Amino acid sequence: MHETKIIDYVTLLNQLEIKRGDNIMLHADLRVFGRVKGGYNFIIDELLKLVGSEGTIATPSFTFSFPDTFDLSNSRSKIGGLTSLFSKHKNVQRVPDGMTSYYLLGGRSREFIDNWDNTSYGEYSILGQMVKFDGLVLQLDTDILSLVHYVEQKVNVPYRALKRFEGEVISNGKSYYSHTDFYARIRDVKKIIPDPIRSEFYAKNARCVMFNGRTVRSFRMKDYVDFATAKLTKDKMLLVE
Repeated sequence: MHETKIIDYVTLLNQLEIKRGDNIMLHADLRVFGRVKGGYNFIIDELLKLVGSEGTIATPSFTFSFPDTFDLSNSRSKIGGLTSLFSKHKNVQRVPDGMTSYYLLGGRSREFIDNWDNTSYGEYSILGQMVKFDGLVLQLDTDILSLVHYVEQKVNVPYRALKRFEGEVISNGKSYYSHTDFYARIRDVKKIIPDPIRSEFYAKNARCVMFNGRTVRSFRMKDYVDFATAKLTKDKMLLVE
């Protein structure tokens, strides 16, 4: 098994043109790093150093808890090992969303949470706000991309519709009732894999680098949204069959 050193990772981030002030949505399969001396915390720490105090990094921590209780501190994400790293960071903040929460670190974390509009993919969802601030997607050996559903809602695809999920949120020992408007599937359709929009966009617009024999990439969220919106507006069933 290969071994990743911190300098290798920093070099990779520089190749992907990560810079001070960037607001980054991070998706990662930690297996891309193989063995890591001292643990995986450097993945977050080195990224925070690069974006500086002005930048923000985020990752999904979806739980789909509602109508059951969502505990901001203790409800575990259903999405991979990266969320465990975020959850243990001393400065992490979490969106009080009982369906599609995010962990946030850095500059605009509090602002994004305060302006969140109780939607998963709406204008002031975490994704929507990051698009407005010229956010960057960083994918480390994964094709996971929450922005797909943001674009589906933007163009109003016929196989999804807004559905309100409600439940109790526990935060700092206090509880309150809340809701999330989630863009849920309402028709029995099957996703086309590979996703034809992502495949074309990655080939034309993403910065791709091979790392430990695996693909990592970065791209501007707005670039993807503009590209995908044009494609999906022409054919709203392009992603499903």
